[in-house]
Amino acid sequence: MEHKINPSKRRVKPPEPAKVAPPQTRRRRRRRAQNLQESQYPGYRSQNAAPPPGVRHRWRQFIANLTALSILCACAALMGGGTLLAYQLIVDPNSNKFISQFVPGWSRLPLGTRDSIETLDKIKANLRKLGFTAGEPLPLPIYKSGDDSISDLLLPVMVERNINTFAACKNPCRQIVELRVYKRVQVPGRDSDKEQYFQLASSVNVEGPAESFVITSLDDADDRGSNQPLPLTELRRFDGKAPAGGVWFNVSGKLVKEDKKIPYGQVIRYNPSQNHLISLLDWVSAAGQPPNWQQIIQGSNPQLAIDQTVGLEPQFIIYQVGSRKFLPNPVQLTAISLEEFAFNNETYKNGLRLAQSGLWSPALNVMRLAKAKAGGNWPIVAQSQLDTIEFHAKITRAQALASWASPGQQVLAQLIDGRWKDALQVFEADLSNSYEIAKTLKNDGRRLLNRVDAALRVNPNDADVKAWGTLIVAAQDGIREGMNWLDQQSDTDPETRSRIRNLVNKLDEAISVGETLEERKSQIMGSAALVDSINPDEWLEPSAKNELQLTQQQVWYQVQVASFYDGNRWVNSPFADVELRSFPATQVRWLWGRLGLLADPKIQIEIAMDNGQQRVAVGTVKALQVQDGMLRLLAAVDKRS
Repeated sequence: MEHKINPSKRRVKPPEPAKVAPPQTRRRRRRRAQNLQESQYPGYRSQNAAPPPGVRHRWRQFIANLTALSILCACAALMGGGTLLAYQLIVDPNSNKFISQFVPGWSRLPLGTRDSIETLDKIKANLRKLGFTAGEPLPLPIYKSGDDSISDLLLPVMVERNINTFAACKNPCRQIVELRVYKRVQVPGRDSDKEQYFQLASSVNVEGPAESFVITSLDDADDRGSNQPLPLTELRRFDGKAPAGGVWFNVSGKLVKEDKKIPYGQVIRYNPSQNHLISLLDWVSAAGQPPNWQQIIQGSNPQLAIDQTVGLEPQFIIYQVGSRKFLPNPVQLTAISLEEFAFNNETYKNGLRLAQSGLWSPALNVMRLAKAKAGGNWPIVAQSQLDTIEFHAKITRAQALASWASPGQQVLAQLIDGRWKDALQVFEADLSNSYEIAKTLKNDGRRLLNRVDAALRVNPNDADVKAWGTLIVAAQDGIREGMNWLDQQSDTDPETRSRIRNLVNKLDEAISVGETLEERKSQIMGSAALVDSINPDEWLEPSAKNELQLTQQQVWYQVQVASFYDGNRWVNSPFADVELRSFPATQVRWLWGRLGLLADPKIQIEIAMDNGQQRVAVGTVKALQVQDGMLRLLAAVDKRS
């Protein structure tokens, strides 16, 4: 068989030229030396040597494997979490209620099955097993959904604990620790007319404010209290018109301090659209009044007013309802501050300074002037501040115009409202007025002087304000300190200084006479007669104590005064200079002092006996009567044993 061979494939290849090694570079020499060292010393490797290609490949493979393993673990965890959630939804259908709050309403899973639906009696029984007690449930407003009306309940969960605070709660104290919202549900196959079924929709733990938070709200508090939370014992809906779009509750308690009961508590809001309860605010009222909703600020929503008034000093904390980014309950309560300036305007700032010192009516006038000047540039925050000031000014104005039984109270109300001139007229009207006013100024502390300082910052030349500043300092620290304070004020002309000096002298005289009357004992001459009965309206007491009552061992005697010693001279009947003018209660007390009855109201009365003899009985003067220049005293005398 013939083989055909391609002759071209049998050709001998010419020899390849010999490869000549390139000249060694510094890098090649270093590498050869390194290889030589590695061959001689196994395990040796230079620090500057790069890893060989095989090592780099192994690292890349390790990182890729680690990444794949991480992804696999994450997927496994996600699948496991989904499986666990599905299992929980089967075992406990309520387990998805927390997640449901943060997803759109159309995508929510229904809460609960028949196993989680219970009657109110069953719910209370379950609480008792856990050591709790169900309080009185509050019905929530009815929200219609389709053709069904669903009435929900707010249930307070209570527990008995021993407390070591001043709270008005006996040990063990039954206090609220949790609030729960139960939704009423219709159960197919069960008679809902006989039994109502409920399902837990939301809950929140509640705890009272710290004892120190409540006690420090009192001006005269010496003991600052502890940080122990106070018990919450009462739950009720708020009085007044609360904001729409939610349900507002007040969970509260009371702290007893001496003879005062101070209420405190928390503001709770329930959002029906999200089935969410939240505590928004801790509060305390030094005035002893619970918070209420009022329309104070211009706008749609009312405001929450917390009364912190002490005496004649009106002070309210006003909270506005604002929004925040929190889907389950997108609201918050923000206090209106009079400390922050909304814009840079000196007239506006002066108005806030007056309000901060308590001069509400002058502050209102200045703020209205600032608003008129600002025109369309008046900020919304400034308007809220103006409305808050106007709310307080209405109270101080009403107090200043009211009729008072005491000149001290009358002047105090006028000074709080910034009526400096009217208050001076009352002070100058009578010496007894001056003495009562001096005692009021002495006991006031620095609140009135703070008003004086604020008023002088706005108007440094007001002579009436300077006069009251001098009188306040003189009543508290003495005449010399009062005049020194006046010397420190700018632009006081000689006429104003002379006028104020006369007022200070009148104050000094009133204090001296008043203190003498309070210390001097009575010296009274007159005739006494037994009376069977009296009409209390015809007699004036030195103080409104309603003490015109007798014990079984006492009788009334009426003393017709012939003369009395007033500390300087004997005053005889008829008593032309004894009269009761603008302030009857004060005038009575002043005359009481002139008679020497302030230090000791006892009086000796000679009583005729059946045998013609007389005995001396000791009586207590209770009231007096002034009519047509005649002065009569009413005394309670013990019967003869």
